[in-house]
Amino acid sequence: MASRVGKRTRQVLVFLHVIVSLGWMGAGAANVVLTSTAAVTDDVELRRACYLLVSTIDLWLVIPGAFLALATGVVLSLVTPWGLVTYWWVLVKLVLTVAVIVYSTLLIGVWVEESIALGTAPSPVADPLVVGPLVSLAAFLLMTWASVAKPWGRTPWRRRAAARVLASA
Repeated sequence: MASRVGKRTRQVLVFLHVIVSLGWMGAGAANVVLTSTAAVTDDVELRRACYLLVSTIDLWLVIPGAFLALATGVVLSLVTPWGLVTYWWVLVKLVLTVAVIVYSTLLIGVWVEESIALGTAPSPVADPLVVGPLVSLAAFLLMTWASVAKPWGRTPWRRRAAARVLASA
């Protein structure tokens, strides 16, 4: 199957996808450091500053990075031979991206806001706040590996669609 865009356009899309994905992963790594620091420190001002920084990083880097990575990934999959559900590695990246966005929004984001609202008191969700960004970082690393290794082959949905096309020809 041929690419639906020219080489230059594909290269620009890949470049944009890699840049925003790396930014999203870097911001996630920063959140691991900040939530870990907040969980172990006895310095109440440092703890509060860490949670405020996580909130700021989420607002300015994580949220835009997540949605830009999702958008550029979907566009790339639709305009290249990889397809959105043609290969397992693309589908796994899509599912993990959406899962990390939902998980970060519904759990991690809520826990950060709860921790900020406590002021200088220790957060009862300090441990999950360390584990959450670590899980997200593990998902980022798996997605990065899948992009490089391109494992697992084609999905069964693609095989059925190709068989229908061949049968009708």
